[in-house]
Amino acid sequence: MTNQVKYDRNKDRQGLFKEDFFKTSYSENLQLLQEWIEESKSDSTIPSDALPQQLYLTMLTEYTAGFPIEDIKKRMEQIVYYCKQCLDIHRQYGQKEDIMFIWGPEEWAGEEQPNIIGLCLLFERMDWLETIKDSLNPYNDDEMYYDPSFRALMNMALPTKFDPSAKFAKGGHNFRKPLLQAIMAESKEESLKYLNTYLSGWYEGNRKIGNLLIDTHLNQDPEYGGYIGYWSFESAAVAYLKDLDDTSLRQYLYYPKDIVDWAREQKLKHE
Repeated sequence: MTNQVKYDRNKDRQGLFKEDFFKTSYSENLQLLQEWIEESKSDSTIPSDALPQQLYLTMLTEYTAGFPIEDIKKRMEQIVYYCKQCLDIHRQYGQKEDIMFIWGPEEWAGEEQPNIIGLCLLFERMDWLETIKDSLNPYNDDEMYYDPSFRALMNMALPTKFDPSAKFAKGGHNFRKPLLQAIMAESKEESLKYLNTYLSGWYEGNRKIGNLLIDTHLNQDPEYGGYIGYWSFESAAVAYLKDLDDTSLRQYLYYPKDIVDWAREQKLKHE
Protein backbone atom coordinates (compact mmCIF):
# COMPACT_ATOMS: atom_id res chain seq x y z
CA MET A 1 0.00 0.00 0.00
CA THR A 2 2.95 2.33 0.67
CA ASN A 3 3.79 2.25 -3.03
CA GLN A 4 0.34 3.65 -3.81
CA VAL A 5 0.83 6.70 -1.56
CA LYS A 6 2.18 9.72 -3.43
CA TYR A 7 4.13 12.58 -1.92
CA ASP A 8 4.99 15.86 -3.65
CA ARG A 9 7.38 18.07 -1.68
CA ASN A 10 6.31 21.06 -3.75
CA LYS A 11 2.80 20.71 -2.32
CA ASP A 12 3.88 20.12 1.29
CA ARG A 13 2.40 23.08 3.16
CA GLN A 14 5.16 23.16 5.77
CA GLY A 15 7.96 21.45 3.87
CA LEU A 16 8.93 19.33 6.86
CA PHE A 17 7.80 15.83 5.91
CA LYS A 18 10.39 13.20 5.07
CA GLU A 19 9.02 11.27 2.11
CA ASP A 20 9.62 7.77 3.51
CA PHE A 21 8.06 8.70 6.83
CA PHE A 22 5.00 10.25 5.23
CA LYS A 23 4.37 7.30 2.93
CA THR A 24 4.75 4.72 5.69
CA SER A 25 2.83 6.51 8.45
CA TYR A 26 0.04 7.70 6.16
CA SER A 27 -0.54 4.28 4.59
CA GLU A 28 -0.59 2.66 8.06
CA ASN A 29 -3.07 5.26 9.30
CA LEU A 30 -5.35 4.62 6.34
CA GLN A 31 -5.24 0.89 7.00
CA LEU A 32 -6.02 1.39 10.70
CA LEU A 33 -8.88 3.71 9.84
CA GLN A 34 -10.40 1.19 7.48
CA GLU A 35 -10.22 -1.53 10.15
CA TRP A 36 -11.92 0.68 12.74
CA ILE A 37 -14.61 1.76 10.30
CA GLU A 38 -15.36 -1.88 9.50
CA GLU A 39 -15.51 -2.68 13.22
CA SER A 40 -17.97 0.16 13.79
CA LYS A 41 -20.20 -1.28 11.08
CA SER A 42 -20.15 -4.75 12.63
CA ASP A 43 -21.66 -3.59 15.94
CA SER A 44 -23.76 -0.44 15.75
CA THR A 45 -24.27 -0.33 19.54
CA ILE A 46 -20.61 0.27 20.41
CA PRO A 47 -19.55 3.92 20.05
CA SER A 48 -16.39 4.29 17.97
CA ASP A 49 -15.15 7.20 20.05
CA ALA A 50 -11.57 6.68 18.85
CA LEU A 51 -12.53 7.20 15.20
CA PRO A 52 -13.01 11.00 15.23
CA GLN A 53 -9.53 11.55 16.67
CA GLN A 54 -7.92 9.10 14.25
CA LEU A 55 -9.70 10.81 11.36
CA TYR A 56 -8.50 14.15 12.71
CA LEU A 57 -4.88 12.98 12.72
CA THR A 58 -5.29 11.68 9.18
CA MET A 59 -6.90 14.92 8.06
CA LEU A 60 -4.06 17.02 9.46
CA THR A 61 -1.53 14.76 7.76
CA GLU A 62 -3.36 15.26 4.47
CA TYR A 63 -3.61 19.01 4.91
CA THR A 64 0.08 19.28 5.76
CA ALA A 65 1.07 17.13 2.78
CA GLY A 66 -0.81 19.44 0.42
CA PHE A 67 -4.08 17.64 -0.28
CA PRO A 68 -6.79 19.86 -1.85
CA ILE A 69 -9.05 21.75 0.56
CA GLU A 70 -12.07 19.88 -0.83
CA ASP A 71 -10.49 16.62 0.38
CA ILE A 72 -10.00 18.14 3.82
CA LYS A 73 -13.66 19.15 3.84
CA LYS A 74 -14.66 15.54 3.12
CA ARG A 75 -12.53 14.34 6.04
CA MET A 76 -14.25 16.89 8.27
CA GLU A 77 -17.58 15.52 7.15
CA GLN A 78 -16.43 12.04 8.21
CA ILE A 79 -15.29 13.36 11.59
CA VAL A 80 -18.65 14.99 12.23
CA TYR A 81 -20.49 11.85 11.10
CA TYR A 82 -18.68 9.64 13.61
CA CYS A 83 -18.98 12.24 16.37
CA LYS A 84 -22.73 12.21 15.83
CA GLN A 85 -22.77 8.42 15.75
CA CYS A 86 -20.92 8.28 19.07
CA LEU A 87 -23.31 10.78 20.64
CA ASP A 88 -26.40 8.96 19.34
CA ILE A 89 -25.18 5.57 20.60
CA HIS A 90 -24.19 7.01 23.97
CA ARG A 91 -27.59 8.67 24.39
CA GLN A 92 -29.39 5.45 23.50
CA TYR A 93 -27.27 2.86 25.28
CA GLY A 94 -24.95 4.72 27.65
CA GLN A 95 -25.25 4.61 31.42
CA LYS A 96 -24.97 7.62 33.70
CA GLU A 97 -21.66 6.39 35.07
CA ASP A 98 -20.21 5.88 31.59
CA ILE A 99 -17.52 8.36 30.66
CA MET A 100 -17.11 9.28 27.03
CA PHE A 101 -14.76 12.03 25.91
CA ILE A 102 -14.46 12.02 22.15
CA TRP A 103 -11.85 14.78 22.27
CA GLY A 104 -10.77 14.44 25.87
CA PRO A 105 -11.72 16.82 28.71
CA GLU A 106 -11.12 20.45 27.78
CA GLU A 107 -8.45 20.89 30.45
CA TRP A 108 -6.41 18.27 28.58
CA ALA A 109 -6.84 20.00 25.27
CA GLY A 110 -3.90 20.52 22.98
CA GLU A 111 -4.58 21.80 19.51
CA GLU A 112 -7.40 19.40 18.58
CA GLN A 113 -10.37 21.21 20.08
CA PRO A 114 -9.68 24.75 18.83
CA ASN A 115 -8.67 23.35 15.44
CA ILE A 116 -11.83 21.32 15.00
CA ILE A 117 -13.97 24.33 15.98
CA GLY A 118 -11.95 26.56 13.66
CA LEU A 119 -12.44 24.23 10.70
CA CYS A 120 -16.22 24.20 11.19
CA LEU A 121 -16.14 28.00 11.09
CA LEU A 122 -13.89 28.15 8.03
CA PHE A 123 -16.16 25.74 6.16
CA GLU A 124 -19.17 27.71 7.45
CA ARG A 125 -20.96 24.57 8.55
CA MET A 126 -22.95 25.51 11.61
CA ASP A 127 -24.62 22.09 11.59
CA TRP A 128 -21.15 20.57 12.01
CA LEU A 129 -20.38 23.02 14.79
CA GLU A 130 -23.54 21.97 16.66
CA THR A 131 -22.36 18.36 16.63
CA ILE A 132 -18.79 19.29 17.58
CA LYS A 133 -20.10 21.45 20.41
CA ASP A 134 -22.04 18.46 21.78
CA SER A 135 -19.05 16.17 21.32
CA LEU A 136 -16.82 18.51 23.34
CA ASN A 137 -19.23 18.35 26.27
CA PRO A 138 -21.39 15.23 25.83
CA TYR A 139 -22.92 15.64 29.29
CA ASN A 140 -24.10 19.23 28.75
CA ASP A 141 -22.54 20.04 32.11
CA ASP A 142 -22.27 23.79 32.75
CA GLU A 143 -20.16 23.13 35.85
CA MET A 144 -17.56 21.19 33.89
CA TYR A 145 -14.27 23.02 33.32
CA TYR A 146 -14.09 24.80 29.99
CA ASP A 147 -11.58 26.94 28.15
CA PRO A 148 -13.12 30.42 27.68
CA SER A 149 -11.34 30.93 24.35
CA PHE A 150 -12.92 27.77 22.89
CA ARG A 151 -16.40 28.87 23.93
CA ALA A 152 -15.80 32.39 22.64
CA LEU A 153 -14.63 30.92 19.33
CA MET A 154 -17.85 28.90 18.98
CA ASN A 155 -19.89 31.93 20.02
CA MET A 156 -18.65 33.81 16.93
CA ALA A 157 -21.18 31.80 14.91
CA LEU A 158 -23.26 29.77 17.36
CA PRO A 159 -24.78 31.19 20.56
CA THR A 160 -22.71 29.59 23.31
CA LYS A 161 -22.75 30.24 27.03
CA PHE A 162 -19.35 31.41 28.20
CA ASP A 163 -17.69 33.73 30.67
CA PRO A 164 -14.89 35.82 29.11
CA SER A 165 -13.51 36.48 32.58
CA ALA A 166 -13.24 32.76 33.42
CA LYS A 167 -9.80 31.57 34.41
CA PHE A 168 -7.72 29.38 32.14
CA ALA A 169 -6.53 26.03 33.41
CA LYS A 170 -3.24 25.94 35.27
CA GLY A 171 -0.15 24.66 33.56
CA GLY A 172 0.28 27.30 30.88
CA HIS A 173 -3.14 27.27 29.21
CA ASN A 174 -3.38 31.04 29.58
CA PHE A 175 -1.19 31.34 26.47
CA ARG A 176 -4.60 31.35 24.73
CA LYS A 177 -5.63 34.60 26.41
CA PRO A 178 -4.62 36.68 23.33
CA LEU A 179 -6.89 34.43 21.23
CA LEU A 180 -9.79 35.29 23.53
CA GLN A 181 -8.83 38.97 23.35
CA ALA A 182 -8.70 38.83 19.55
CA ILE A 183 -12.22 37.39 19.48
CA MET A 184 -13.61 39.91 21.97
CA ALA A 185 -11.85 42.96 20.48
CA GLU A 186 -14.15 45.58 18.96
CA SER A 187 -11.82 46.77 16.20
CA LYS A 188 -10.02 44.92 13.44
CA GLU A 189 -6.75 46.56 14.47
CA GLU A 190 -7.03 45.21 18.00
CA SER A 191 -8.02 41.75 16.79
CA LEU A 192 -5.03 41.63 14.48
CA LYS A 193 -2.69 42.79 17.24
CA TYR A 194 -3.88 40.06 19.59
CA LEU A 195 -3.77 37.38 16.90
CA ASN A 196 -0.16 38.27 16.18
CA THR A 197 0.60 37.98 19.89
CA TYR A 198 -1.20 34.65 20.07
CA LEU A 199 0.56 33.17 17.06
CA SER A 200 3.97 34.40 18.18
CA GLY A 201 3.56 32.32 21.34
CA TRP A 202 1.51 29.46 19.87
CA TYR A 203 4.27 26.90 19.39
CA GLU A 204 5.94 27.39 22.77
CA GLY A 205 2.55 27.67 24.44
CA ASN A 206 1.59 24.26 23.13
CA ARG A 207 4.91 22.92 24.34
CA LYS A 208 4.24 24.21 27.87
CA ILE A 209 0.84 22.53 28.12
CA GLY A 210 2.39 19.22 27.08
CA ASN A 211 1.19 18.97 23.48
CA LEU A 212 2.95 15.81 22.34
CA LEU A 213 2.94 16.88 18.69
CA ILE A 214 5.47 19.64 19.31
CA ASP A 215 8.90 18.94 17.77
CA THR A 216 7.74 15.65 16.24
CA HIS A 217 9.18 16.77 12.89
CA LEU A 218 12.63 16.25 14.43
CA ASN A 219 12.12 12.50 14.75
CA GLN A 220 10.36 11.04 11.73
CA ASP A 221 11.04 7.41 12.45
CA PRO A 222 8.56 5.40 10.32
CA GLU A 223 7.79 3.17 13.31
CA TYR A 224 7.66 5.63 16.20
CA GLY A 225 7.39 9.11 14.68
CA GLY A 226 4.22 11.15 15.10
CA TYR A 227 4.63 14.26 12.96
CA ILE A 228 1.39 15.33 11.24
CA GLY A 229 1.94 19.06 11.01
CA TYR A 230 1.40 22.09 13.24
CA TRP A 231 -1.66 24.24 12.57
CA SER A 232 -3.72 26.95 14.23
CA PHE A 233 -7.04 26.81 12.38
CA GLU A 234 -8.66 28.76 15.20
CA SER A 235 -6.50 31.79 14.28
CA ALA A 236 -7.50 31.42 10.64
CA ALA A 237 -11.17 31.26 11.62
CA VAL A 238 -10.95 34.50 13.61
CA ALA A 239 -9.13 36.25 10.76
CA TYR A 240 -11.72 34.99 8.28
CA LEU A 241 -14.84 35.80 10.29
CA LYS A 242 -13.55 39.25 11.23
CA ASP A 243 -12.38 39.87 7.66
CA LEU A 244 -8.90 40.89 8.79
CA ASP A 245 -5.99 41.77 6.56
CA ASP A 246 -3.96 38.73 7.58
CA THR A 247 -0.75 39.69 5.76
CA SER A 248 1.19 39.92 9.03
CA LEU A 249 -0.14 36.53 10.20
CA ARG A 250 1.24 34.73 7.16
CA GLN A 251 4.78 34.86 8.53
CA TYR A 252 3.89 32.04 10.93
CA LEU A 253 4.47 28.55 9.57
CA TYR A 254 1.44 27.22 11.42
CA TYR A 255 -1.02 29.86 10.16
CA PRO A 256 -3.04 28.00 7.46
CA LYS A 257 -3.24 30.85 5.00
CA ASP A 258 -4.45 28.86 2.02
CA ILE A 259 -7.61 27.69 3.77
CA VAL A 260 -8.40 31.33 4.56
CA ASP A 261 -7.93 32.14 0.87
CA TRP A 262 -10.16 29.20 -0.05
CA ALA A 263 -12.89 30.26 2.40
CA ARG A 264 -12.84 33.81 1.05
CA GLU A 265 -13.08 32.54 -2.52
CA GLN A 266 -16.09 30.39 -1.61
CA LYS A 267 -17.76 33.34 0.06
CA LEU A 268 -17.32 35.51 -3.03
CA LYS A 269 -18.82 32.78 -5.22
CA HIS A 270 -21.97 32.72 -3.12
CA GLU A 271 -22.47 36.47 -2.74
